[in-house]
Amino acid sequence: MTAGPQSRWRDDRGVATVIAAGAIGVIALLLGALVVLGAVVATRHRAANAADLAALAGAAESVRGRQAGCDRARELAELNGGRLVACTWSGWDLQVDVARSCGCLPVADSTTVRVRAGPVVKIMG
Repeated sequence: MTAGPQSRWRDDRGVATVIAAGAIGVIALLLGALVVLGAVVATRHRAANAADLAALAGAAESVRGRQAGCDRARELAELNGGRLVACTWSGWDLQVDVARSCGCLPVADSTTVRVRAGPVVKIMG
């Protein structure tokens, strides 16, 4: 007697292997997405740090002129791995835009942070 088409589908040997391989693939995909997300968040924080330092240094250097303040902000942004995109003055306040790339995404992997710093005032005698 030969096995009919129905008996072939009732044999479930090897199904666990296929399910386990699929589950491992899904877990690997999720872990990869988490690694990329972590790199993007870390890049955003590094860009914010570079922008904060650049704005503070530029505001401190503003006593020598606005261009000197922007030059100092550019220098510090580059020392911290960022790129100064914009440096604008509004009264005594310096506003800088700093961009940084994580290199973890094939497209649009750059983040830009805008920070403002005011004049440096001597508080303690």
